[in-house]
Formats: sequence, structure tokens, C-alpha cells
Amino acid sequence: MISETPDTSELDDERYRLAALRRLCRIPSAVPLGPDTLIGPDDPIITEYLRRGPRREFAELGVTGLVELPMNQFAVRFGDGDGPGLAVMAYTPTQHNNLMADPWSGDVRTPHAHGVDEPCVFGQGVSQNKAPQVALLDLARWILEHRPRIRGTLWLMINNEGRSSHACSTAALEALPELPDNVLQLFPTGFQSSVGNRGRVDVTVHIRGRAVHSSRAPRDGRVIDTAAEFVTRLRALDLELRTNVHHRLGGEQAVVYQQTFDPVAPHTLPASATLVVDRRLLPGTAVDAAVDQIRRIAATLDGPDCELVVEPGVVMDPVLLEGRPPVLDALREAGEEHLGQAPPETVYGGSFDAGGPVRLGIPTVMFGLPAEGDLLGDDFVRVSAVHRQSRVLRSAVRRYFA
Repeated sequence: MISETPDTSELDDERYRLAALRRLCRIPSAVPLGPDTLIGPDDPIITEYLRRGPRREFAELGVTGLVELPMNQFAVRFGDGDGPGLAVMAYTPTQHNNLMADPWSGDVRTPHAHGVDEPCVFGQGVSQNKAPQVALLDLARWILEHRPRIRGTLWLMINNEGRSSHACSTAALEALPELPDNVLQLFPTGFQSSVGNRGRVDVTVHIRGRAVHSSRAPRDGRVIDTAAEFVTRLRALDLELRTNVHHRLGGEQAVVYQQTFDPVAPHTLPASATLVVDRRLLPGTAVDAAVDQIRRIAATLDGPDCELVVEPGVVMDPVLLEGRPPVLDALREAGEEHLGQAPPETVYGGSFDAGGPVRLGIPTVMFGLPAEGDLLGDDFVRVSAVHRQSRVLRSAVRRYFA
């Protein structure tokens, strides 16, 4: 239970949120462009972002005794422990909007070209990471100022997952004195409560041949040709998989999303290729079986001139929430209060981290403001949405512990 207390001045709250968000937007946090799309929790980019960003912001609020967690993560704890537990997570690595012209400006402007007619904050990661982090900071600020009694345990967690796995969440949650009863993951869902998502496994296909000058190109065994044929044959599997559709989560797939050759040299056929397949998973799909489907395709092309090796990579579990955990009802009531309606319950179109806590037996919901920018271009959020997100989170936490 959390006792009722008057809100702080709304104007002061809005000023704080906007200023904090602009500060975070000026700090780089993005996965660099290139074939290595995974970023570790101790990468210098993440470590420096944490130092200049969330760690400093919490310290300046007066938070003491951060709970250090594995994988360069930390949490802030509130409550007396005499009741239910809730962990609210925000994430640090920024994975999209990689071609944004001015990614670390933190500018506030009105993007008429995007069909938006109100002030927005611009910055790479503002929707994916930084507005959610501000919601955590705003919640901590409110609790520190009013000292409400939280009958239970509230964890505000900074999560460094950037490797398309559940390793960071699993390590952080298992390091707590006891597992929370519910997890709320802050992510741009368009003010909807996401209760499920497909899973995925990255499958890497290595093609190894022989580098030759293009003037002496062999008839068979060309690495580029072999890669092209693999993609063609994978297409048939993809079409078959897309007929396996879950009524809520959508269909399975197998799509090459990355292809690199080595060496890239003048008039030279490369000696090797690496292809990465995005194999989307539904509940009940075994990862090993999914990988074996791709391995069988590669085996049809394996020969004396080109060798193909298939390796499974990172995995994110599919999930579909069962039942109605308290955090979902708390969000419903908070949405009715601050959004004018209960957040629609939806499923996320991609894969996300909910499968990690669910694997530990913790019901997990995703919620956050809308992301309206481009996948590769501008990233921005409406200032009004930043405020609404924070109000909903405060209210949801208050109701969760009521």
C-alpha cells in the first residue's frame, strides 16, 4: 500500500522532466553502425552514458545507496518490504535512428514535416531509452520529496541489455534479495499495455571458399553466388513459416537481415561470407528445431568449393501473458485517470525482454509513450507525451501498492 500525498507543483514537475530529458539526449548511447549490432553492458559507450546520465541524475536527486547489480547495472529501492514487489525497468543501449542528422542535440522543436503540430524533444534514443529513464527519475523525485509509505518493495532498475538476449534482466533480477511479483518494462508502446511478443533467434551462416581475381572467376564455388542461392532457398522456408500464425502474436519467419563479405578488395571474389538470419519464434517453437531448419538448407549447398557452417546466436523468448497481474490493472486505472481511457492491451510486433522475467516466473508488461520518428532517421517524442507517461507511471505505482 502507498499512502496518498499531494502532488508537487505540476509546473515544477514539467520543468524538471524536460530539463532532465534534454540532458540525457545530449549523451551518446547508440550502438555504432556496422555488422556488430550487439553491445555489451560494459561497453565504454554504455559505461560513460551511465556515469554522465542516469547515475549522475539519481545522485543529484539525493538518491543514496544505489544497489549495484551484475553487468554494470543498478537499481534504486523504495518501500518497507512489507507487501508485494514491483520492478520498473528502463534500458540504456540505443539501437535505432542510426542516420539521424544531429543525434545528440536534445533540441526542442515542432516537426511539422512529420505531421506533428506541438513541441517535441529530439535525440537518438529519446523514445527507446531516455524518456523512459526520465519517467523513473521523475518517480524517484516524487517519492523522495513526499516520502509516501510504500508497503512493499519498489525497484527502479537501469537495464543494460543490448545483445538481443535476456542476460541482463536475468542477472539483475536474480541478484535481488527476492524476486519481485511483477515487472513493468518501459518502452515506447504508444500508451498501450503490451502483454506479449514473438521471440527470435539469430542464426549465423558462415560460407567459406577461396578468394580469386574476378578475371579468373571459377564456374562453381563462388562465395557470392552461394550466398545468393542460400537466400533464395531460405525464401521458400520463410514463405512456409509465415503460414504458421498465432492469433495474437502473428507469424514465424526466417529472413536474412545482414550479409557481409571478406575481403572486399579490387576485382576480387571474396573468400568468405557471413549471413545473419532473423528467425522469429512463436510459443512452442523449439530453438534447436528452428536452427536445424536453416542448417538443412545450408547442407544442400555445402560442397568441395564452399563450406557452410551454421551457428545459433542470441535468443529472446516468445511470451504471451496469462491472467491479469496487478500491474496490468494498475496501468488500466492510471490510464483512465491520465489518458482518458484504459490503455488498450496489445502485443508488441518485434521481440523484447519480457520473456526474460517471465522465464523466472514473473508476470511482465511493457508500457510507454508513442515513438513517432523514423527507424533510421529522426527520433523524437512529444513533450506532452513525456508528461503523460510520467503521470501514468506515478499513478500506476501508487495504485499497485494501494
